[in-house]
Amino acid sequence: MKTKLMLLLLTIAVCGISLIMLRDWATLSPLKREESVNMLSQAVIDEQQAVYLIADSKKTLQKIDADGRLVYSVSSKLDSSSTNTFLFNDVTTDSQGNAYVLITVLDQYGLKVSGEHILKISRNGRQKTMLYTALASEDDNLMRVGRIQSLQVVGTELHFFSRSRQSASLQSISTSNQLQQFPTHLASFELPSDRYLKEVTGITPTIMTTKQGYLYLVQEDQLQQLFPNNDEPTLHFPIEVEIEIGGKQHIYYIDAHEAAIKRLIPQDNGATIENVVTLQQLSQAREDIDWQSLNHVSLQGEQIVVTALGAVAVLNPAGELQTVVAGYTYSMNQLAMRVLFWLIVVGLALLTAYTVRYIYVVMLQRKLYLLLKQLLLVIPLLAASMTWLSYTVYHSVSEENKKDTFNQLKILAANGKYLIDGDMLQQINSPRDYRGSAYATIKEQLNEVFPRSRSDHDGLYNTIYRYMNGQIYVVMDDDDSVTMFQPIEPTESDKLVIERGTVELGELSDETGNWLFALGPIYNSSGELVGIYETGKDMVAITSSNIALLHDIIKIVLWISLVLGIVITIMTIYFLSSIRKLRRSVNQIAGGEWDIEVEIRTRDEIEELGERFNMMATAIKNYVLEVTRLSSAYFRFVPQQFLKVLGKSNMSDVELGEQQTKHMTILVCNMRRFHELSATMSTKDNFAFINSLLKQLGPVIREHGGFISRYLGPGMLTMFPNHTNYAIRAAFHLRLSLNSYNAQRAQQGLPPIELGIAIDAGDVMLGIIGEEQRLEGSVISNQVQLTLDLERLSEQLGVSVLLTAQARNALELARAEHCRHLGWIQLPASKEPVQLYDWYEADEPHIRQLKIETKKVFEKAIDDYRSGRFYDAREGFVYVVKRNRYDLAAKLYFFASDQFYQEGTQPDWNTALRIS
Repeated sequence: MKTKLMLLLLTIAVCGISLIMLRDWATLSPLKREESVNMLSQAVIDEQQAVYLIADSKKTLQKIDADGRLVYSVSSKLDSSSTNTFLFNDVTTDSQGNAYVLITVLDQYGLKVSGEHILKISRNGRQKTMLYTALASEDDNLMRVGRIQSLQVVGTELHFFSRSRQSASLQSISTSNQLQQFPTHLASFELPSDRYLKEVTGITPTIMTTKQGYLYLVQEDQLQQLFPNNDEPTLHFPIEVEIEIGGKQHIYYIDAHEAAIKRLIPQDNGATIENVVTLQQLSQAREDIDWQSLNHVSLQGEQIVVTALGAVAVLNPAGELQTVVAGYTYSMNQLAMRVLFWLIVVGLALLTAYTVRYIYVVMLQRKLYLLLKQLLLVIPLLAASMTWLSYTVYHSVSEENKKDTFNQLKILAANGKYLIDGDMLQQINSPRDYRGSAYATIKEQLNEVFPRSRSDHDGLYNTIYRYMNGQIYVVMDDDDSVTMFQPIEPTESDKLVIERGTVELGELSDETGNWLFALGPIYNSSGELVGIYETGKDMVAITSSNIALLHDIIKIVLWISLVLGIVITIMTIYFLSSIRKLRRSVNQIAGGEWDIEVEIRTRDEIEELGERFNMMATAIKNYVLEVTRLSSAYFRFVPQQFLKVLGKSNMSDVELGEQQTKHMTILVCNMRRFHELSATMSTKDNFAFINSLLKQLGPVIREHGGFISRYLGPGMLTMFPNHTNYAIRAAFHLRLSLNSYNAQRAQQGLPPIELGIAIDAGDVMLGIIGEEQRLEGSVISNQVQLTLDLERLSEQLGVSVLLTAQARNALELARAEHCRHLGWIQLPASKEPVQLYDWYEADEPHIRQLKIETKKVFEKAIDDYRSGRFYDAREGFVYVVKRNRYDLAAKLYFFASDQFYQEGTQPDWNTALRIS
């Protein structure tokens, strides 16, 4: 059971680990072959025409091959345990299909930059190498974008710019180095003191754009202003600049005001600007795609790659649409991985269901500790309750946090008209006003409430929009990547603020992330609407706060569950202690300790159960004592060994007719000339004498593993289930015990008595005979009757212990020396003669010595007798009798030899000595 459970749990663990390893393939639609791109911010194409997309609001890098198949999808999250936000902000490629990405690390609120990483991703997306890391300090006050820009691969080097407010330095690192490295400084570029750098790209030449909307060409340390041609205020300015070096220097950029991709061609007297494509033209060419906005432009050879929010357009130099990437397909391997993920999910669900069933149906039906059973029942209920409580609390608190956030934003947005001077805002009319007096005044007003250097800004961001000529423009934003006077397509919330002057709340998703926001109107001193104030929070901050809340809830719930589990366990152990007392007492009773009394003072049903147990224990004790007395009485009549031979443990199991055949040794011992002694005693004295003799002899039989089958007056028929040697040893000790008994009789002035002992071995049948109301154990065997006859014969032969050949063969070598062959004896009741032996080790010492001295002559005479040499036999027996006048066997053989010598043998003579 334990092995099976461990295998199930191990399999579940393997499935869980597999799901973690395959988590990137998790999807609700594993069989879906096609997928749309989503929330694009940048796209580039390599030499193999593979497209690299920064998608999902800068959270994912996707590579799509020339056939439209997804090669890989990589998350920007470098550290899954971190609360920081990780965003892809740039991507480039090399000729081998490796990608180089810039990952910007933001704080937990998704606003302030804490570091930047340059990561190399192999062509199949499986290997990731960190090439460079740059940390940002609190004083840098970098918001949403860091210092690194414009990744470009040149040979085996990766070039990039590190920018400050008015300058940039070109640096490089090796693309082949597998370790993080310090960059090599290549060049530096400076802007005029009243210009503020926004974007820098290209190497030779280099293009720089400013926050005021200027575009400069840096070539041979010369700074040339290409856009605009003059310093007149204008709403047109270049963003997302890309430069092509060919026969001519073509500079491509996005004109956010016109929502168009433009091409700037430097000339000696300025620059020529051409339209490449507009957002409207793309929408007309492919009406099935929701282009929404232009976000990035890049170049690959003569191809122009335009990134919109919902698709990527590839144009030729004439601006004609060649290819559109609006989605991708999965390869069969990727589909297989997605299906495999769900197969493992289904398998895990089935395994979990089976394991739960096994635990709660199969295991609980088996013998388990009560504490374990209770924990198996309580812990899941407790876990389910705590999970439901956690979800309820989390959902309730997170919703409340969201409401509180909206209320906070609403108050801030409503106070925007007081925080921001509308007359000052009205003076800002173009990007040229960046960091002008009006801009500085408004910025100072905001910093008094929301200083950028504060670490406790709680993730709030601020954006100020200028409303003029029916259009909304970004004027000021905490995001350093935003350029002044980028036009904004009015949302329904914007329209309500403009039309009604109300504070509006909402949620927004774009290429930069997901946001909660509040909008409030900004008026000038004449009461005219001149702008909109927006404040909000990145959903990253709210999600991070909710995750932190969830972690706190889980910790609290785990502590509560742990405390409850400990309390339940302690209570269960306390209650089980009384039950364990009862169990120990039961085990003691089962072990034969009857004087048991359990003490329980719980003042409940268990105490009452203890009292009933004590009553039961007393009753059992009395009953067992009675049964023990009865069993002891039974064993006086039926030996316990007799029951064991029958395979029974007590008398109640015995039934009429049950029998067993077994090879056993039979020993019969009986007092000789008992009738002569009995005639001299009264009946009472007879019984007293018989009992005293049997009391002397009975223990000897039991000590040697035998049991008494029945009594023969002053003798007994005994059986030995073990080896015959045990019976022979018992015979020896019976003779010693008799000597002791005769010594006691001599002290009382009584004559000694003599025992005859006969031993045989063979198969005997033990069984139950009688009728239903009267049963008796009996032994039935020819060997039993033969042994009884041999015991009577032993007196005629003058032998103390008479053995058959089967018994003699079991004699130990040392004891066999005191054994002589008696030849074959023909009993009156037997058809076949019996080969007998005289074992005289237990005889009186002088008799034993005489038999030892005459043994060879006696056995030689036996051989002569059997061979028919009766004269030689008679002479041999005469010699024995002369030496040992107590040898009755020699006398019997002498008379038979003499008769046969004088008269000859009968025709039926079988060489055996006949004894009547």
